[in-house]
Amino acid sequence: MSIRKIVSLVLSLVLSVSLVACSSNNEPQEPIKILAPTGAPALSLLSLYEDENVEIETVEGTDVLTAELSKKDSEYDIIVAPTNLGAKLYSQAEAFNLEAVLTWGNLYLVGPEGSDLSTASIAAFGEKAVPQLVFQYVMDTSNMNVTYYASVQEAQQALLTGQTEVALLAQPVAAATIAKAKEQGKELTILQDLQTLWKEKTASDEDGYPQASLFVRSDADVEYVLDKLQETELSENDMKEIIETVGVDKLGVPSAQIAVNTYAKQNIRYEEASDVKNQIEEFLNLFKIEFPEGLIK
Repeated sequence: MSIRKIVSLVLSLVLSVSLVACSSNNEPQEPIKILAPTGAPALSLLSLYEDENVEIETVEGTDVLTAELSKKDSEYDIIVAPTNLGAKLYSQAEAFNLEAVLTWGNLYLVGPEGSDLSTASIAAFGEKAVPQLVFQYVMDTSNMNVTYYASVQEAQQALLTGQTEVALLAQPVAAATIAKAKEQGKELTILQDLQTLWKEKTASDEDGYPQASLFVRSDADVEYVLDKLQETELSENDMKEIIETVGVDKLGVPSAQIAVNTYAKQNIRYEEASDVKNQIEEFLNLFKIEFPEGLIK
């Protein structure tokens, strides 16, 4: 074999090794650990559940989220949490930076068509949290007959059992409630889309408000996850298969089909925090939270 051929072969081998190294360079050495609440925030991570480089734990409520966001040494690389919660807790440890907004609101008023909201009894959830504050902001609730329940499921039951005429619900529970009512011979519909009302009131360029965001631990390398969330597009069949595999209980949805059918109405989309800082600041004003310096890198 000539020297020229040997050199050519060596260069080819070096190039091949380099290309393989580059292609796998973005993959993490250890699984990236993510904590997220059930519902729309959990659904926003659908492209990651079957990835062996990612571990996702879902929780109900905000107790665990609050505890982990307050730690400097959390075991989680990424926490998906209500935007206001992450911003409020940032000053305690300055451990998790706001990277992106993932969900933009999924609140709807459900009841019989033509319901008079000024006189109807209304079941709601999320007292002193996002649902109540958004509801109060976009509508004059001071003159409404509103009763707050401990969870969206309890508000749903109040509507289905006739304890109230209307309910403030989150998707996909709203769609499931309409379907269950139909089985009982009752006709319910979406009376108001609170995200549309928010956009009208604030004259925002965004549809909805920055409800849940992705917070990254300051020393974590999570480019792999961020790239995948932004670049992966799933078909409805893909989403349904993943939901069925992961399990509706873990995701906190009524069924795979309802979750897929209401995906658009859950306003799930990835927006870098730096691009929507004004919307985040306006949202935090509802909670009287001043935008923390350093929250966005």
